[in-house]
Amino acid sequence: MKTAFALAAAFAATAAFAQNPMAALKGKVKDGMYAYRMEMDLGQIPGMPPGMSKQTMNFQHCVTKQDIERGQLGKGRDGKSPADCQIEDFRMSGNTASYRMVCAGEMQMTADNTITFVSDGYRMKMKMSMVRGGHTMNTNQAMEAKYLGPCTK
Repeated sequence: MKTAFALAAAFAATAAFAQNPMAALKGKVKDGMYAYRMEMDLGQIPGMPPGMSKQTMNFQHCVTKQDIERGQLGKGRDGKSPADCQIEDFRMSGNTASYRMVCAGEMQMTADNTITFVSDGYRMKMKMSMVRGGHTMNTNQAMEAKYLGPCTK
């Protein structure tokens, strides 16, 4: 279960970096409170009990104007983005963006992402390969972010 939450934090994030191709997303999403529904298929993870590989999580997160400026649409439930990540092969066509996120360091992973912006938020699909504890995990995730209104903080 702990692995699932660590993965969720990584999944929900887009990384901050010096040269920001995510700037193309400005105007596609607005600041405010979002409700997230995340469905994860963690695949075969050694030691995980049967039935635990598919999980659904719901949470809310406030996306600020600064998050949008930095290309950090959703930083995860803990408010953090993964460190040591680079965005590669960024493409924007209409209301859909696709890119690869490659992270080094403690959370080594490669994730192919597609985000489609809709009138009340965005939808994201991710296929990820992550090395953790000497094991490679291949996972799939679908996330929907729905705009709820202004942040209450």
